[in-house]
Amino acid sequence: MTDSTPSVLVAGAGPTGLTLALALRRQGVRVRIIDKLSEPASVSKALAVWSGSMEAFATLGVVEDFLADGLHMAHLRMGDGAHEVATMAVAEGVDSAYPFALILPQSRTEEILTAHLASLGVRIERGVELADFVETQTGITATLHHADGPEETVTCAYLVGCDGARSVVRHKLDIPFEGYTVPQTFILSDTRMEGDLDPASVYIWWSSKGSVALFPVTPGVWRTFAMREEPASDAPPTVEEIQGHLDACGPPGIIAHDPTWLSAFRVNERLVARYRSGRALLAGDAAHIHSPAGGQGMNTGIQDAVNLGWKLAAVLSGRGSSEALLDSYEAERRPVAREVVAAAARTLNLGIIAHGPATRLVRHAVIAIGSRLPAVRRRMQVEMSETDIAYGEGPLVEATRRLRAAATPAVGHRARDAALAEGPLWSLLAPYGHTLLLFGPKGSQAALAAAASARAVAVLEIDEPGAAVRYDMTGGGWVLVRPDQFIAARGSTGETAAFEAYARLALDPA
Repeated sequence: MTDSTPSVLVAGAGPTGLTLALALRRQGVRVRIIDKLSEPASVSKALAVWSGSMEAFATLGVVEDFLADGLHMAHLRMGDGAHEVATMAVAEGVDSAYPFALILPQSRTEEILTAHLASLGVRIERGVELADFVETQTGITATLHHADGPEETVTCAYLVGCDGARSVVRHKLDIPFEGYTVPQTFILSDTRMEGDLDPASVYIWWSSKGSVALFPVTPGVWRTFAMREEPASDAPPTVEEIQGHLDACGPPGIIAHDPTWLSAFRVNERLVARYRSGRALLAGDAAHIHSPAGGQGMNTGIQDAVNLGWKLAAVLSGRGSSEALLDSYEAERRPVAREVVAAAARTLNLGIIAHGPATRLVRHAVIAIGSRLPAVRRRMQVEMSETDIAYGEGPLVEATRRLRAAATPAVGHRARDAALAEGPLWSLLAPYGHTLLLFGPKGSQAALAAAASARAVAVLEIDEPGAAVRYDMTGGGWVLVRPDQFIAARGSTGETAAFEAYARLALDPA
């Protein structure tokens, strides 16, 4: 479906833009997605797909393709020279329907999402660049440059810039991209490797001369990430330079050869001042960029898209308060990105930039001790999995703040999976819509069930003790789950004020 008058124009067909277009189209929104590149990128780029993103993909009905193609990452191995210091299980303590991490090249992620979009009649318009746009009283008027033809003028209700670090949308809106550029130069390579490497592990290795990180890409191919020694150069590394870092830092006995990608780059740690200006919004790298340390960038963009997608769909269908829904996007997602950027900077400094005898001793001691403490291991893994995200700000959360029950998972936190007689709870949640979970004897909350059904909310009655414990509902009550599988509102049996308050902002006719 190439709609010349779409409701939403998505600029940028990377993982964020593709996820947003898919989320919108799943909910019946007319969408058009453009990208200035004539062909999709063939290099692997981002590799890790964390639990939080798999949960997001589950809401869109595409997660099975990722599970089929991705490599389960089992361990994080850390060492000093010839010695392994610690091994930690990946995703230890992660409470998710997908308690693991996947390794999958970004190019394959984009292929999967593109195929699902195509099945819905949406094709990516490549070689089409957003040149300019203006906002009117009723929408956006955009000027597009086609590589093989004249300019085109298109109108849409909303424009979303998923167009990367050099975002045209962000520049045209003159939104500050606050942060800094790290002075060091970093190098990476995708090469075949010989040696004793576990293909289900990630390696972080160091010595007094520096640090390297190794990530599996595809069978036999590994990503190497390191900091270039001064004097810095922006020229791509050679295999010999990569090998020099491996020889200096470890793991021992590893030989790199036959490169498929060699790159040198500078790292920016930046976050936009705001995510929205009127009918134009930003998502993914257009809104936040940081070092690849921790593998969070693509995942954060994917979750931006899922958060924004259902809200735009609600507004375009005439439901809820458009200002509350769209303001909640920045209020919820910007604090997440702020922490991701800060955490990536800390990881880069501790893991790659800082080196020397004193740093080496401190790093060795901290990791050796921390890896032996279960609470520390779990905290690290939960943060990386992006399953500790909770929304504490914004109109949707604040609408029920005074009314919500003091129970977990609280409003703004992720919904929890639970084993039910019919199957996993998550598999029973409404695709692309809200779901009201009613805990207690069936029929005991009939009035609330009717009020929800009248608003096109799916209703699921649950009278199973195990699920009630998972939701802190042993005395009965209800939980409203958003389309992105976060808690919208909750209350005890007979207490419906929080439901009505939320419904006025997100469910009722505008």
